[in-house]
This record gives sequence, structure tokens and C-alpha cells, in this order.
Amino acid sequence: MSDSNEPSGAIVPEAPEEVSSEPEILPSGPRVDGLPVGRDAESGRFLPGNRLGRGSPLAGKAAKLRAALFKAVGRDDITEILRALIGKAKAGDTVAARIVLAYTLGEPVALDVVEKIERLEAIYVRSRG
Repeated sequence: MSDSNEPSGAIVPEAPEEVSSEPEILPSGPRVDGLPVGRDAESGRFLPGNRLGRGSPLAGKAAKLRAALFKAVGRDDITEILRALIGKAKAGDTVAARIVLAYTLGEPVALDVVEKIERLEAIYVRSRG
């Protein structure tokens, strides 16, 4: 199956019999027979007993601290804290004002980013003709 443009004896790979429209995405790392070691072939998740799949050692501690915080702080405490923060913002505390505005209005978008987006949109519209 050689072409006239190919040197004699060249090895030409044959096309695969079945081509999938979507590429198979598997996690990178060591593999045995094409499958990732210690991971499920379909989902890519760590299999039980895999020493690398234990997660963050601090996650359990953080969850316990978060649970203790939720038990200690009630709705009235949150309301009191927010009223104090708003009071400081009204009194001129710029850090408090920044926090109140960021959580109520959202983080401000830098104007130069908006201008760059508008310029890119204009270039795109011009290129489309």
C-alpha cells in the first residue's frame, strides 16, 4: 500500500477502524495497558485504597471548625455584625465601606478591562465584514 510519493519500504499507519467524535479524556499520570493506575477507567476518580486519593489532610479539621462556627454564630449575631460594619462604613471607614459595597453591589469591574473588551468586540465586528 505504498504511494508513488513515498520512499519504498516506508511504513504507513492504517486509519483506525472506528473514530469517535469526542476524544476520550483521561487523567494524566502513570498508566498500565493504557489505563490510569489507581483510577476508575470511566470517571477518572481515585479507586478505594489509592493512597493519593485521600484528599486534603486539613479538610476534616476545617469542616469541624466551620461546624463549630455555625453552632456559635446565630442569625442575630450576623445581623449585629452587619449593622456594626454598615455603621463603620457610614462613619467613613473605607475598609468597611469597601466590604459592604463588594458584598451588596459586587466587585467593581476595572474600566480598562471594559474598554479592552469593547475594542476587541469592534475588531471582531469589523473582521466579520
